[in-house]
Amino acid sequence: MHNKFNKIPDFSGHNIYVGLDVHKASWAVNIRVDDMEHRHFTQPPSPLVLFKYLTENFPGAHYFSAYECGFSGYHHHRELLNLGIQNIVFNPADLPITNKEKINKRDPVDSRRISHALQNNQLKCIHVFNPEHEQFRSLFRMRWKAAKENRRVKNRIRSFLHYYGIFPPESLNPDNWSVAFLSWLKQLKLPTDAGTLALEYLLIAYQSTRSQLLEVTRHLRKEVKLHYQNIYIRLLTIPGIGPINALCLIAEIGDISRFRSCKHLASFVGLVPRSHQSGIRDPQGSLTYRSNKYLRAALIESAWMALRYDPALLKYYKDRIISHKSQVVISKIAHKLLNRIRFVWMMGDNYQVGVA
Repeated sequence: MHNKFNKIPDFSGHNIYVGLDVHKASWAVNIRVDDMEHRHFTQPPSPLVLFKYLTENFPGAHYFSAYECGFSGYHHHRELLNLGIQNIVFNPADLPITNKEKINKRDPVDSRRISHALQNNQLKCIHVFNPEHEQFRSLFRMRWKAAKENRRVKNRIRSFLHYYGIFPPESLNPDNWSVAFLSWLKQLKLPTDAGTLALEYLLIAYQSTRSQLLEVTRHLRKEVKLHYQNIYIRLLTIPGIGPINALCLIAEIGDISRFRSCKHLASFVGLVPRSHQSGIRDPQGSLTYRSNKYLRAALIESAWMALRYDPALLKYYKDRIISHKSQVVISKIAHKLLNRIRFVWMMGDNYQVGVA
């Protein structure tokens, strides 16, 4: 006999908002139904578990969810979309928060804030690369970390030599780490076996990090030739943009047409100043904290190099260095260089040297 009290309700036309505080071992979930909070609970870190709960309790509804970008990447995002849940991944800095919530941070509070902001349309999804480009970007960032570690080992060796008062011959340039300099290091003997072994272990670490750096770079260039050859060649025509910085631009930007303007692109890179206006006071601070650290460092480096080859940029620098600090001027030049990179990338034209 059919029991009318067991009839499953129909939620067609209703919106379900789900705030997810994602962790490795569990998810803190907060669910809002239209304008009211339904419940908070903890579940295993699985999109399928969440989907089963929503479809069993709210059949026919429209499902929306959101979580902060971070260690978990985007595979949860893609799984949620495939299950029919309209998910977004947002920057944690964009989530509205009160001072009380800052000093009383708990998972239930975080997930509640996310679901509430999602319902009020206060969250914006960050750009999610396709899996192929995302993994290419990971390979580039691996090279960046390998280069950083290689520089650290070099500094350890320099400090070791300086500590013991050992200086290379004048004919060798230790800044270039040439074959002759490395050969001199390998043949160097300290007064005791312990000191000699310490130097040998440092050289082993250098060779390891150097080999990894070269191997990753080789694979990056192979990937570029297969998938990004045209834009890579055009970027190399821009003064100041070398092979590594061109790889950085391709890996970190991906599809440059997603930026609606030069200002939007500069904001993503982090080449815009901070501001703190109050009344008639409107001081302009240094560059914003929000940035892509890989791109901003690469563009500042490229801006210094571009001064050697582009007369228009050099004239701009000379005209403003009189009344401004060099860091301020070079940041503006990096901004100009970024605009030209965007033009070359989007229009398919080569860089025009000397055009103001």
